Formats: sequence, C-alpha cells, structure tokens
Amino acid sequence: MAFALKVQNAQLRMNDCPYVTEETRELAIQTPAVTMEDNYERVSIELEAEAKRTNFKEAAIATGGHFDISKGGEMIKLTMLNKPYEMRKDGLFENDAYCRDSWAKIIIYDYIRRKGNKPLTGEWVTLGYFPHTASHVKAFQRNAEEKVAATFNKNMNRLKACCKELGGIETRGKMKADYVFRFDLLPQIPLYLCFWDADEEFPASCKLFLDSSAEAYIDIEYLAYLVERFVERFVQL
Repeated sequence: MAFALKVQNAQLRMNDCPYVTEETRELAIQTPAVTMEDNYERVSIELEAEAKRTNFKEAAIATGGHFDISKGGEMIKLTMLNKPYEMRKDGLFENDAYCRDSWAKIIIYDYIRRKGNKPLTGEWVTLGYFPHTASHVKAFQRNAEEKVAATFNKNMNRLKACCKELGGIETRGKMKADYVFRFDLLPQIPLYLCFWDADEEFPASCKLFLDSSAEAYIDIEYLAYLVERFVERFVQL
C-alpha cells in the first residue's frame, strides 16, 4: 500500500516495484508518468468546480474580495501576494487570461469556497500553532525565517524597499522588533514580518506570524505553501 501511494503521489514509478512483471514494466515505460504537476492540476480542477458553485456575492463579502458584475457575468476581484486576480464563473483569471498556475488556483479556490467570514483575532501565531500541522511545516518556517534574516542582514534599506514593493506596511504589534511589517497574503490573511537587525552580539533574526483566524479561511498546508511563495519572492526582489 505504501508503494502504491508513492506511485499515486508521483514519488516513485510503477516499474520500480520489484513485483511488476517484465511485460507490465515495459508498458509502464511507454505510458507517460504522472507528475506532481499533474496531481496539482487535478486538485485545482476539483476545487475550481466547488468554487464556481459558490455564491459569489457572499464569498466576496466573507473573504474581503470585491464583488462585481460585468458583461461576462459575476466575478470576485482580490489580490494575492500583491497581484490582482479575478474569480469568474469560468475559473480564475490573471491579467484577463485564464490562470495556468496550479498552485495559485488551488489556494484561491480553497479560499473562496471556504468563505471563512471570521474576524481577525489579533492573536499572532506561527504555522506550528494550528492543529495537525505536519512537522515539515514547522521546519519550513524556521528555514524561511533564517533565509529572510540572512538576505537582509545589515541591509535595512533593501528590507524596507522590498517590503514596500510587496505591499508591506510598517506597523506595530505584539512583538518588540526593530521593524514590523504587515503583508496581506490574501485580503483576510495578514502576515506579520518581525525583523531584528544585527548588533555586536547577535546576527539579524526574523520571525513570521499569522493571525490565529487563518485556519478558517484556508487549508493550513496551502497556507504554508503560500508563505513559502511569499518568502521566495521577497528575498529575490
């Protein structure tokens, strides 16, 4: 069973199994392998069907999007990582073209279909706070924070410029840090970046926080990937 699951998740190939006959192995070689992208696309198609059935007006209000009606019909306008998207009855659109990014579709479709409709609590938490968070998610957060700290070590001007480019707003909050910036990953999912500059004793450090209401709006595994995409873009600006 474990082997079958790995094949299904594109972690192993069918012809790697020691019990497969030579004839079946040759057939497997000729058959295109299922890739992770294939699996992502399958999930996005399933979520798209659910999102399309959602009451757009209710979903827009619940998720902080903007409900609009144009010649093409109803739509929800929202931003993710400071980029504008439109959820229409025929799918997700970016720059007036159907979005081909499977992960962008997965995240936004899940966000819309859930209609979280939960006020921000003001309680700042890490990804590891949420129930049933996988261990690799907690490890990812540590790596992401270290990556941000190393990238902007003794470079506050670049930090501020990159924050501004990604729509970050300098703010104050629960943590006493040298700099605190708020980013809206999605309209109702803020991320707080706390940064401590290096001094004579300690190197620069960073902590990333989310509002504890986030789990009402999005699957936590999807949220972890969204944070990962944010960090990748942030350090490459």
